[in-house]
Amino acid sequence: MARILRAKLLFTGDGKLIPNGMIRINEVGRIQDIGYEIKSDELPIEEYEALCPGFINTHCHLELSHLKGKVPMHGGLHQFIPSLQSQRDMSEARILEAIEEWDQRMRAQGIVAVGDISNSHHSLACKKNSEIYYHSFIELFGLRSHKAEEIINNGLTLRAKFIEAGESSSLVPHSPYSVSESLFELIRKNEKVGPFSIHNQESEGEILMFEKGEGPLKKMLTDFGNEESSLVQKGESSLNYSLPYLDPKINLLLVHNTFTSRKDIEDAEERHPNLYWCFCPNANWYIEKKLPNIPLFMELGVNCTLGTDSLASNHNLSILSEMQLIQENYPDIKTQELIKWACKNGAMFLELSNKGVFKEGAQPGINEIKGLEDEGKLTKDSAISRVF
Repeated sequence: MARILRAKLLFTGDGKLIPNGMIRINEVGRIQDIGYEIKSDELPIEEYEALCPGFINTHCHLELSHLKGKVPMHGGLHQFIPSLQSQRDMSEARILEAIEEWDQRMRAQGIVAVGDISNSHHSLACKKNSEIYYHSFIELFGLRSHKAEEIINNGLTLRAKFIEAGESSSLVPHSPYSVSESLFELIRKNEKVGPFSIHNQESEGEILMFEKGEGPLKKMLTDFGNEESSLVQKGESSLNYSLPYLDPKINLLLVHNTFTSRKDIEDAEERHPNLYWCFCPNANWYIEKKLPNIPLFMELGVNCTLGTDSLASNHNLSILSEMQLIQENYPDIKTQELIKWACKNGAMFLELSNKGVFKEGAQPGINEIKGLEDEGKLTKDSAISRVF
């Protein structure tokens, strides 16, 4: 049965805001009409405070959901990674239980699609049966060049399981500092589909290692047993180092960008025409106690998206919570712009033409946001719930 919804604030998902806007949907949630006045045909009009399309979480590690509260905060990436590794000894039953729980929690918090990092098969069964659309990034890492063939073969084997289950996936590198040149080459040779994802400039240690050959990240990698000669120390930014290995014809998500400079952004945009910049501010604060210079990215007019990272580095998997933290620290950023990042831009990155925007024929999901101030500004009390 069709439904007609009216909201005091209708966020269309593409940066527009319609006061007292209305939408008509059919029984499966497909948008039939949108505007200020829609004929009701004797249907009751449902009233809401604010509506927006379903959220796209472009960066998540669902399989780490069992690690909530296990890793100390504010230690920096060079302490976060070893602590994360030390917590991996958990029963498979508990891992699977946490994955199922947080898949459902994300759906309840208005998330309809996720770009999810996968280092194992643990999330596969959940994804196959979930209401959420997932694209799984089969993530590879390793600095020992002689093991590159073994690593890529393991990745191809894991991806074959996702393909067999009918799940969208692609092989991706973890980060510039954790992938050898040989492995970068093999990923590019073996993976011709997208989208792509890579962690980028998440810590000051990454900047120091690449540009000066020093710092805590370099020490962490040598403490893990990597030869110093295997670490990249080229006097250039890690982003400039990694981009040549990443196909410019495929959508590429650069994740975190906490220490990315203006020059890095400008150089990257010139070299790669299909870039998306993902912010996970709660995770950045959890790990480094620092946020990206988000107004700089807005000034340069790049495509921004939002992610939650993992529960090892966050207290929740909530896109609304990410928007609240951004607006708390950068109050001039309007809610409709943040929703554009969380909706249209995320859908564009994942190539989901029927999600992200309220438009005729789309089936984007519908969220209600409550607890907004004047002109739709988020507050600490703002809350999200699914309407459809």
